[in-house]
Amino acid sequence: MKDWQDFTQTQPGALITSNFIADADDLGLILVTGDDAQSFLQNQLSNDISHIDKTKSQLSAYSTPKGRMLGIFRIVQIDNGYILITTKSLVTELIARLQIFVLSSQVSLADACNHFARFVVHADQVDPSLTSLLPNAPNAVLQTESVISLQLSQLNDQYRYLFLCLSLEEAQSLWHQFSVDLNIANFVSWRLSDIKAGIPNIYPQTSEQFVLQMSNLDLLDGVSFKKGCYPGQEIIARMHYLGKLKKRLFLAKLETSKCPLPGDEICTKTASSADGSGMVVDAVVDDNDICHCLYVAQIKKVNGQLLCLLNQPSVDFNSVDLPYSLPA
Repeated sequence: MKDWQDFTQTQPGALITSNFIADADDLGLILVTGDDAQSFLQNQLSNDISHIDKTKSQLSAYSTPKGRMLGIFRIVQIDNGYILITTKSLVTELIARLQIFVLSSQVSLADACNHFARFVVHADQVDPSLTSLLPNAPNAVLQTESVISLQLSQLNDQYRYLFLCLSLEEAQSLWHQFSVDLNIANFVSWRLSDIKAGIPNIYPQTSEQFVLQMSNLDLLDGVSFKKGCYPGQEIIARMHYLGKLKKRLFLAKLETSKCPLPGDEICTKTASSADGSGMVVDAVVDDNDICHCLYVAQIKKVNGQLLCLLNQPSVDFNSVDLPYSLPA
């Protein structure tokens, strides 16, 4: 929605860690419609899509037959199908991949990025007059004729919401109402919020790098082990039932002025080249110049404090507890 982009570019945006509103144009949207939309997604994604309706969203992964994630979606059901919310830079590639498996199914896939104005809210309280548009629990969804609002996982007693608006005028009106009490931030602020919340995102640099359990998606209700087959299901199920998982998603603070990028290699401190120890999932420097890094790594090496960045071997990983518990 170009008019929305033009509008948000006129808004001051800064890195802010609490009580903010931010443009979310970096989130991509895939529209899945048709009589077979539900069965098609059920056969392609890791979670049981029959468990959601128009009042509840769901995390799910799309994987290769070898169990490596191509993307992570938050799924919302709408009147005529589903919206898959994901990383914008992956939308074209994911649609092309999904399209291969449509075959004779009554399913249409489309890039819906230009149809919705989207923004996020991260706040401990909001204008009471807007309560009717705010879902009252994590994963809950509210829908009107032109607005879809989602509540996501909370962080540090602050609520996190995503808004998708078909109407530019309504999006601008909501933006102005929220910004009376909230700071206007950039999308990096939301990425930092996701990192602190332990919510993984897949980027082109990390596509096909992780099995979903490595990204803790099994701890975030992003997979069903009771549904039927889907790409990678055999490997994902074997890892779950046989307990062979050697890597997990972790959070750390890094003392560095050069924040790593998604896909950057993590190795043991004695290694001079990539050794498969781990990889950066996402990292952002906050307003205090502290780098917050979400990364996948071998559990034993994390516990033994043996890791560093391959291209910054002097940088230590200072572990931070995730807001949810990891298995023993």
